[in-house]
Parts: sequence; structure tokens; C-alpha cells
Amino acid sequence: MKRQNLRMLIIALLMVTGIFHLLVAMLGAAPGLALPLAAFGVIYTVIGFYVRRDTNDGSKSHSRNAIIAAIIACAAGLALGGSNYISNGGPFALPIMFLIDVVIIGAGVMWLMKAPAKKS
Repeated sequence: MKRQNLRMLIIALLMVTGIFHLLVAMLGAAPGLALPLAAFGVIYTVIGFYVRRDTNDGSKSHSRNAIIAAIIACAAGLALGGSNYISNGGPFALPIMFLIDVVIIGAGVMWLMKAPAKKS
């Protein structure tokens, strides 16, 4: 898969999972989960816009910083949400969100691996 396609996949999944988090927080989350789900929904949506915007910003890294931010956010969401889900359970939507996080992390790592070599 080309880097551009991977980036577009990451953007789409970040937006989908951001909206999905917000919907679950508003409609069906346990009272203790609503605020963290909404916070991660906003974070994912903002990072999705950052990945979209950061393509031709004139920096040498291009989208690298935005992709790394997406990987870190998804890893944090997966770790925090996963540990809470294992200990307390939660709505059926959470495993779907975890799967989306895993796909975003995988696509981000693939994007980084396909980066052109730096010239000395």
C-alpha cells in the first residue's frame, strides 16, 4: 500500500473512531466511561485533522509528527481503555474501537517504514 493511501486510511479511521467514541459516550456508555470516551473522541478527531493538514507544511518531517501522534494516541487509548475493559467490562462498542486503534497503529507503523531514507 502506498504511503498516501496509508495516510488517507489513518485519517478516515481517526475520524470514524473519534465520532464513534463521541456517540458511544453520549448514547450508551456507563457513567464512569462517558467522560474518558468523549475526551478520546475529541483527541482522535483533532489528530485526524492534524494528520490531514500536516502533509505539506514545509517541515522536513512532512506528516511524520502527525502520524507519530496518531500512533501514540491510539496506543494510549488501547492501553487505558483495554485495561479498564478487562477489569470492568463495558459496552460492546469498545472491542470495535480497540480493533480500529490496532489498525491505525499498524497503518502508522507501515507508513513510517515506507518513509524515504534521510540524505546525509
